[in-house]
Amino acid sequence: MGHRRTVPVVLVAGHLGVGKSSLVNHLLRHADGVRIGVVVNDFGALGIDAMLVAGQADAVTSLADGCLCCTTDADGLSALLADLTAPATGLDLVVVEASGLAEPRELVRLLLASTDPHAVYGGLVVVLDGASPDLDQARLADLAVVNGLDRVSRAAGDAAVAAVRTVAAGAVVGTRHGALDPALLVDPVARPKPAQLGLDELLREVDGAHPHDAAQSVSFVVERPLDPGRFAAFLEAGPSGVVRAKGVVRLPGEGGCWEVQTVGTAIRVRPAPPRGVVGGARLVLIGSGLDESALVAALESCVSGPDEPAPSPHAALAVTRYRIDLETVGL
Repeated sequence: MGHRRTVPVVLVAGHLGVGKSSLVNHLLRHADGVRIGVVVNDFGALGIDAMLVAGQADAVTSLADGCLCCTTDADGLSALLADLTAPATGLDLVVVEASGLAEPRELVRLLLASTDPHAVYGGLVVVLDGASPDLDQARLADLAVVNGLDRVSRAAGDAAVAAVRTVAAGAVVGTRHGALDPALLVDPVARPKPAQLGLDELLREVDGAHPHDAAQSVSFVVERPLDPGRFAAFLEAGPSGVVRAKGVVRLPGEGGCWEVQTVGTAIRVRPAPPRGVVGGARLVLIGSGLDESALVAALESCVSGPDEPAPSPHAALAVTRYRIDLETVGL
C-alpha cells in the first residue's frame, strides 16, 4: 500500500508560431530518462519530431523509449488523459500542446474538472513571442516562457521579459528556440539503460549537449514547522525566479506533515509518506536567476516561532486546500 501514483499534466499554450512545438520537441529530445506523454490538441501537420520518427499518426503511438504522441479534440481530452496517466503506461509527465487557437482557460478547466485519480494539474505554460509578448495571456500563466530571444536584440529581449514579469503571477523565463530545461518541469528519472538507445539519446547525438540555460536550485532545511498562512502566501506569490518547488513541510500543532510540489503558482500537496516525515521542512526551489539569500530569508520568515500562539484548527487550510486526491492503492 502507498500513495496513489499521480502524473502531472502540463498544459502548453500560446499563439500560433510562438514556439510551442519547439518547446515540446526540446523536452522530448532532452528527457534524461523521464517518460513523457504528449497530446497535441490540433489537426493537420503536427511538426513533432517524435511523430515523424514514429510515422504520422492520428491515434496513440507508442515509441520504444516510452514517449506517446497522439491527436485529440477538447472533448476527448479527459478520456485520453485517463489512458495516458494509468499506472500501466509508466509515464512520469504528460504535456498537452494546445492548438494556437485553443483557449487556455478552457483547457485548465477541463483538466481541473477531470475525475481521473491519476492525472493532476501540473501547471499552465504559456509560450510568448519575445518580439511582441501577449500580456493578457501572460496573466494566465503558471509559467510564462518568453521565446524567440534569438530573433531580437538583447535590449529588446530584456524589455520583453521585464514587461511579462510586471503582469505574470507565476514564474517567467526567457528561451531561444524553445529550449526550456526539462528540470524546470519534472525531476530526471534514473532508469536502467536499455540495450538500444532511446529516442531522446539518439536525437541528442544530433543536437549535441543540452542547448538550454541549466536550471539552478536552492535548498532550505529547518527543524521547526512552517506557519501555513505565511508559507502559502510565499508559494502563491510566485517567488522571483522560482519555476518549481518540491519537498516536505510540517505545519504547527495538528497541521500534519505534507509533501509539496509546485510549478509556478500551480500548487499541489498531499500527506507525506512515512519515510518523508520531518520535524520542520526540507525544500528545494528550482528555477533560473535565483537570489539564494533572498529566497532563504523569505522562507525563514515562514518558520513558526517558539513563542507564537497555537494556530487555530483551520489554519492549515491555507496549505491543505491545495490537496490532491489522496486515496491509497496497491500498485
